Amino acid sequence: MHVRGAGGLLLTFFMSGASAYAHGGVSLDKDRCVLRIGSDLMHFTGYQPNQTQQEFCEDIPVVGPTVIVLDAIDTELRDMTTEIRVIRDTVGGIVAKTPVLADNELSSENLDPLTVSHLPAKRYPSGTVNFEHVFTEAGKYIGIVTVRNDHGQVYVSQFPFSVGRGWVKTVPIYLGVLAILIGGLLAYAKFSNLWFAPKTKP
Repeated sequence: MHVRGAGGLLLTFFMSGASAYAHGGVSLDKDRCVLRIGSDLMHFTGYQPNQTQQEFCEDIPVVGPTVIVLDAIDTELRDMTTEIRVIRDTVGGIVAKTPVLADNELSSENLDPLTVSHLPAKRYPSGTVNFEHVFTEAGKYIGIVTVRNDHGQVYVSQFPFSVGRGWVKTVPIYLGVLAILIGGLLAYAKFSNLWFAPKTKP
């Protein structure tokens, strides 16, 4: 059976270190991105070596080479096989911060046509999974981590993220700040006119 990771941050695959947003199977814990897989946890780190050493766990700022590192917090994960897949999000993203792929959509037959990067299942005795992928297209993606134990149990965690779409989120922020500034200026102008306007004699 498939057991989803609890919704949390790939914030929101990646979350900026300065952000406090989270969704999918990733959350922010003590300024570190944590991926929940069943009852186990992994530290998650993503960065772009050609751009900056800033770490992300929700949104990748630009297209290009991206390094992703997963470190098992719970040692029992080292005895399980870990499979990692990154797919294009073709259904429009996240609804109510819940991964959009149902259990019956996680089969290889459904995912292969959408897959942009795939690490087949294998054991990582050191507890660290490290890989690089070159994103060539901006857009929305979903990372899928699947672990299997020797008892046949399968745990799946999904984390949505975007690539090269940072401006989409910053535009509303700038518009909000601009609206506040304009409102403040209008209020100041109105107050100034009332205060300094010449008073007519009766």
